[in-house]
Amino acid sequence: MGGDVVIYRLAACVVGSVMVLFGACDEPVEVPVAARLSASTTVQVAAPVATTTTAPTTTTVPVTTTAPASTTSTTIPDVTGRQYRMFERGGDVLQLQMLVGVQSVDGIYGPVTRSAHIAYLGGPHAALTVFYPNLAEPTVEPSATLGELVDRYFLPADKDWALRVAFCESSADPADIISTKVSSALAVGWFQNLAKFWLERSEAAGFAGTSPFDGDANVAVAAWLLYEGGGPRHWNPSRTCWEAQ
Repeated sequence: MGGDVVIYRLAACVVGSVMVLFGACDEPVEVPVAARLSASTTVQVAAPVATTTTAPTTTTVPVTTTAPASTTSTTIPDVTGRQYRMFERGGDVLQLQMLVGVQSVDGIYGPVTRSAHIAYLGGPHAALTVFYPNLAEPTVEPSATLGELVDRYFLPADKDWALRVAFCESSADPADIISTKVSSALAVGWFQNLAKFWLERSEAAGFAGTSPFDGDANVAVAAWLLYEGGGPRHWNPSRTCWEAQ
C-alpha cells in the first residue's frame, strides 16, 4: 500500500512537469468566489466619534469683606488756639514754635515766638478775635478827639505827658477821634490797654461792658491806671520814647 502511494505521487509529478512544458500553467487559475470576495473586500474604518467634554459649571459667589471701623483717633492739641504767659516753657511751646516756623526752637515763649504766633493766626486783630471775641470794635461814632478826652480825664500837669505816651504807644495825634491799633501783645488803642486785663480794669474805672476801641473808655482807663492802678510803669516798654520828649 505504501508503494502505491509513492508511485502515485511520482506519476503526478511527471504529469505536472509535462503540463508546465506545454504551457498548461499559463491558463488562468480559477479563484473560488469566496476567496475573491474575501480579497476584494475593503475594510472601512469608521471615523472616530468626536466626544465633547463639558467642563463642570463653576458659580462664583462674590465675597465682600468689610474692614472694621477704626475706633482709634489721634488728637493733636491745638497749641495755636491758646495764650501763653511771657517766657512760659513747655512742650506746647516747643510744638508751637515748630508749627509757626520759629528758627530758634527752645521751648520758651518769648517776644519772637509771640510775634510768630500772632502772625500765624492772621495778625493782631485776628488773634484778638480768637482770644477775646467779646472785645469787638465799637460801632458807635466817637464823640471827642484824643486831646479833648485827655483834657477830660487827666490833671492839667499830666496832659502833656499823656499825649506823649499816646504818641509813643500808638503814634497818636491829639486830633484823632479813634484808634484801632492792636499790638502783638494784644494791647488796644491809644494808650495800648491790654486785652487780658480790660474787663477788670474797665469795670474799676467805671466803664464796665465797654470796648477798648471806645476812645472815651480807653483814655478813662489809662487815667485810672496812672492815678489808681500803679502809675506810669504800665507804659514802661515805651519809657525811653516818652521820657525823651
